[in-house]
Amino acid sequence: MDFNIGKIYEASLDKEVRKALGQYYTPDYIVKYIIKRTLGNIDIVDKPFIKIIDISCGVGYFLLAAYDLLREKFLDSIDVLKSTYGNTVYILEKDGERKEVLGKDYWIEDNIHYHILKNCIYGADKDRLAVEITKAMLLSKCETDYIDDLNIINCDSLVRWENRLVSGEDEEKLREFWSNKFDIVVGNPPYIGHKQLDMAYKKWLLEEYEDVFKDKSDISYCFFKRILEILSPKGVAGIITSRYFMESPTGIQLRQYLTDKANILEIVDFYGAEIFKAVGVATAIYIFSKEKLGENEIRVNKLIDDNYKFSDSDNLEDLVKTNLFEEFTIKQKDLDLERWILVSKEKQNIYNKIEGKAEYRLRDIAISFQGVITGCDKAFVLTKEDIAEYNIEWDLIKKWIKNSDIGKYTLNDSSLYLIYADSIEDEEDYANSISYIERYRNRLENRRECKKGIRKWYQLQWGRKSSLFQQAKIIFPFKSSENRFALDLDHSYFSADVYALIIKDEFQDRISLEYLLGLLNSSLYEFYFKLFGKKMGKGMYDYYPNSILNLKIITGGIMEEVTHKVEKILELKKEKNQDQIDERIMVLKKDIDEILYGYLDLTREEMDIIYRTINPSYRL
Repeated sequence: MDFNIGKIYEASLDKEVRKALGQYYTPDYIVKYIIKRTLGNIDIVDKPFIKIIDISCGVGYFLLAAYDLLREKFLDSIDVLKSTYGNTVYILEKDGERKEVLGKDYWIEDNIHYHILKNCIYGADKDRLAVEITKAMLLSKCETDYIDDLNIINCDSLVRWENRLVSGEDEEKLREFWSNKFDIVVGNPPYIGHKQLDMAYKKWLLEEYEDVFKDKSDISYCFFKRILEILSPKGVAGIITSRYFMESPTGIQLRQYLTDKANILEIVDFYGAEIFKAVGVATAIYIFSKEKLGENEIRVNKLIDDNYKFSDSDNLEDLVKTNLFEEFTIKQKDLDLERWILVSKEKQNIYNKIEGKAEYRLRDIAISFQGVITGCDKAFVLTKEDIAEYNIEWDLIKKWIKNSDIGKYTLNDSSLYLIYADSIEDEEDYANSISYIERYRNRLENRRECKKGIRKWYQLQWGRKSSLFQQAKIIFPFKSSENRFALDLDHSYFSADVYALIIKDEFQDRISLEYLLGLLNSSLYEFYFKLFGKKMGKGMYDYYPNSILNLKIITGGIMEEVTHKVEKILELKKEKNQDQIDERIMVLKKDIDEILYGYLDLTREEMDIIYRTINPSYRL
């Protein structure tokens, strides 16, 4: 397929324009896979007037691939079509003439290009120039046969044009176009975050698509509903889009809608691998139909190692059959509305054992809070040398922890400190600190909170309550490739991409921070979290408290034994010569794993599944 014009156009788009439109080049191997999975099994003799549409067609990659496959199918079946429909009357509009012809004269090679473009291929997009490129690329498939009226239109596909009152020739054409029902819908719907949406348009979406689109939803959620609306009763859709809705709290309405309205046939979950270059969006392919067929089983192909680098020359159909992917089926009715956990039956069994043995969720036991938002780190975060040079008042100085300072169990030594300016009541009492901060006064005064009068210019943007930091706590990063929970007994303050856990008063005498620390850093709980944790991109997970606090916490008779092991790890971590004690720490970590496995009665095979899940390169 020659996509050069489209690629040149997309490459010319400004990054911010592309982001606003949600337009990203779809790799060839994705296009080919979706077209094959939706169109490949169609009997063209039975359905010669099949309608396929991409409602966010861009420069037409999916439609060009559909054209190629349809042409191949028609040419392979042309003799059968001629004999089957030889006496059927067809309308042929070519060279400015409209005439009736019998099937025996219609079904010839010279008419296939005309037939596909006039009757089978449909597309729509908001980008007018992209639409014109799509038309040109489709027409170029046959240089000798020009067709002047293609079914490719410039419009917003989320508008229900078929239901609007007609007020002109253009709207009449749109109404006629969208009155069709389509046998196949394919594409790469735009994913535009709620922050990038125009406020008036977002308000319209909230009204028009209220059952799938909520305040912090992605626009791609609306496309799922629109696709189901335009599908024929037995139609099939295949799209690649964000996978976030499967786990995100904002996706619960869409999950409910798809559970009720769609028959999900297949999901190819790329689970964070980079499919769209320079786009930090984890994606999946969804194949689904409108027709509900009893107890449906979803075929899932889930990428195991997202370090694999895909290329346009890849054949995804072949790749999903290799050990790069894990293949399994899951009953659609077993998808939990709270979040869709796409795991094999074996992993689900381990998940069920953890959930079944635990009485409390972490949110029952602990509360979580976010770190400090300074609004300008340069104004408030400094080194020990800066403190001495500028003679900063020490009673404002707090130890400062960043995401990168957090290890398993303990914090790495940090050389940074925070001026906790929210403690300043009288500027004259802290003249040196004020002088240091004042270097950035213009920038600080332009913060939203300062403009509104909520904060004084020298205060932190959101300093939180100091009392939250002045206690023992577990801190963890918002974004990480693995579970990293560290005990902080030094009253550290930390940045906004770090969160903390403190045990609720009613559990202080029952559960220790050390026990929680051992549990959350264990291989079992890394496996447990990664079964449903939100994948943010290549190798990275979202450790936002919504997910962490949903973990069920084992509180059986193993707490004292695990706590004892953790206390030993913490003691060893204080030693200066870490090289000599790493092995002892590894033994203690393994001991904690073994205690947990024994408590859950896990088999050797289940232990192996855990290790392979958290470390794809692991083999027995």
